[in-house]
Amino acid sequence: MMPRLEYKDDKKSKQSIWLFLDQSLQLHKAPVLHSLCIKLGSQCPVDVEVGKWVAKAVDRFVRKLKFKLLWSADPISLPKSLYTCETLVKLKISDKVLTDFPSSPACLPSLKKLNLINVVYKDDASLIRFLSSCSVIEKLRVEREGNDNIKNFNVIVPSLHDLTYTDYNDIYSYVGNSVRFLVIDTPAVKYIHLTNCSKQYCLIKNMPCLDRAYISVHTYADDKLPRSLSSVLFLELDLADEMLLRCSAINFSRLTELIICPDESDWLEPLMLLLGKSPKLKKLSVDYGPTENPEDLPLSWNEPSSVPGCLSSHLEIFEWVEKYGGRVEELGFVTYILANSKCLKRATISLRSAFNLEQKQKVMKELDSIPRVSKSSQLLLK
Repeated sequence: MMPRLEYKDDKKSKQSIWLFLDQSLQLHKAPVLHSLCIKLGSQCPVDVEVGKWVAKAVDRFVRKLKFKLLWSADPISLPKSLYTCETLVKLKISDKVLTDFPSSPACLPSLKKLNLINVVYKDDASLIRFLSSCSVIEKLRVEREGNDNIKNFNVIVPSLHDLTYTDYNDIYSYVGNSVRFLVIDTPAVKYIHLTNCSKQYCLIKNMPCLDRAYISVHTYADDKLPRSLSSVLFLELDLADEMLLRCSAINFSRLTELIICPDESDWLEPLMLLLGKSPKLKKLSVDYGPTENPEDLPLSWNEPSSVPGCLSSHLEIFEWVEKYGGRVEELGFVTYILANSKCLKRATISLRSAFNLEQKQKVMKELDSIPRVSKSSQLLLK
C-alpha cells in the first residue's frame, strides 16, 4: 500500500534488484501511486520486460516517475500508455530509453516537469510530438551525448518557464553527415541555461520574458542568440571569443548582474564594450572557475577613452571570484574599476591559491594602494 516506491541498483553489487522490483510491484495494491523511481544498472538481465513496470505505474495513476536504465542491451521503448497518462506531473527518463512518441493522438495534460537525459529519439518528428503534447509544461531539462538520432532539436513550447539544455559532445555533433541544430522558441521562458552546444547551430526565436541566463556555448551562433538575451536581468557568460564579441555589440538595458567566466579569450576589451552597453549594472563578477592556468590565457588592456555609464551611476559590487594573479593587465583593469565606480560599496578579490607568502603580500600591497573614487567602499582581499 506504499504510495512512494524507489528501487535502485547498487553499483558495487554483482546482482540487480530487478527480481524484487518485479515481484513487489505485482503485489502492490495502493489505488494511487504518488511516485515511482527505478534505476537499473548493467547487472539487469537484457531479457527482462522492464516496460511493464511503467505500465503498472500508469495504471496506478502515477504522478512522479523516474526511470533510468543502464543495461548493455539496446534502448527500449516505454509503453504507449505512458504518453496518455493524465495524472503524470513529473517525468524523468535516462539513458537506454528510446523515446518513441506515438503518431496517434496522445496528451500529457498535467505534466509540468520533464527531464530527458541521454535518451535516444525515434526521429525529429517524435520529439516534436512529445513536447507539443505537454500543454502545461513549465520546466524542461535536456542532456545529449553522442548520436541520439536528432538532427534538429526543436524546443517550441509556449508554456515553458525554465529551460536547461546541455550537449556533451566535445567537437562536432553529427547525424550522418549533417551538423545538428538547436532551435528555441519559448515566449514565456524566464530562465535558460545553455551549456556546451559544441559546433552546432543555435537559433533563438522568442524569449521576451527572460530574466536569468547562463550561456556557455561554442557554436555557429548568429546575432539572434545574444540579441535574445537583451532583456535579461542576470547574465552569466562562459566566454568564447565569438560569443563575447557578439554580446559586446548588444544593448542590455535591464541587466543588473553580470558574471564573466573567461575561456580561452582575450576578454578585457570586449568586456569594457559590454559594460558600456549595460547602463543599469549593479554587480560585476569575474570568475576563472575551472580554468587551471589562467595566466596562460591571452590578455591585453587598453584604458577606454570614456567611462561606461554603469560605473558612474550604478555599480555597487565588484568581485574577482578566484585566481586573481596580479598580471599587469589584470591590475590595470581592477585599478580602472575602483577608480571610476562612484557608487561602489564593496570590492572582493580572491588571490590565486598557488601564490607563496611573498607573492601574496606583494599583490595585496598593490591592490591596497589603488585609489578608490567611492570613499565609502570596502576592499576585501582573500
